[in-house]
Amino acid sequence: MSSRNPILLDAHLSAALEIAQTVGEEVLKFQKEGFFVKEKGHLDLVTEADEAAERLIRTALLEKFPEDGFLGEEGSDIPGTSGLVWVVDPIDGTINFSRGHSEYGISIGLRGLDGHPELGVIRFPALGKTYWATRGGGAFCDGRQLQVSSTDRLDRFLVHETDTCRTDAPATFQRKILKAHLPLLEKVMRWRISGAAVHDLCLLAEGKIDVYLIDQFHEWDVLAGWAIVREAGGELMSQVGEEATCQSPSLVFHNGKCGDQIVKALRPTRR
Repeated sequence: MSSRNPILLDAHLSAALEIAQTVGEEVLKFQKEGFFVKEKGHLDLVTEADEAAERLIRTALLEKFPEDGFLGEEGSDIPGTSGLVWVVDPIDGTINFSRGHSEYGISIGLRGLDGHPELGVIRFPALGKTYWATRGGGAFCDGRQLQVSSTDRLDRFLVHETDTCRTDAPATFQRKILKAHLPLLEKVMRWRISGAAVHDLCLLAEGKIDVYLIDQFHEWDVLAGWAIVREAGGELMSQVGEEATCQSPSLVFHNGKCGDQIVKALRPTRR
């Protein structure tokens, strides 16, 4: 991993924080005043707020950093020339957003030259909270520094799980994932699904849960959140215990205390 560049990160972080705040106000206005919804895929929705938010974020970031690339969930894919790429989910947790829930967020991550996140900013408009982190600079929520939990017993772990319905065959996929995760879920204290990766990753970073499992995802779902979890002391691995990145197929984000036990519990169904 590359060393931290404070000047680069400070400028990029300042811009991302400002943009996330501004776009968050627009998104919250959509949620209060109404919006159009259309189907993007099987059991997957997109709203006009998602599309408007991505346009606003893309325009603002590339105006400030025209050499950077941009990858967004709603179709933006601009390579850039700097080697840095903004990876953005304009509204992670669109279903939550569309039904009036508060657990959704604007996710802005910056992928570095080595493929790892340089920074992550996540704004929760309905909750009035902003989380952020820079490589080597710590993780924060509204100025409060974050630290993952110290829970070191698997039977005391709180585990959150990916939403299992974003495929063309949701029932088949859900059975597959539950079969794979059940040996672990039988050993932990509680297991929940919130429907928004950014929400779960921020809970992990501030020590409110201990593990987050995710399958069938995209880089924009997790890059910013991983920056925040990493800088709060968390760890990332594949579900077979191997080194992983935000491009790996199945991930475990955890507090670093029981990684070997997590893998041991998951392994029986993955042999």
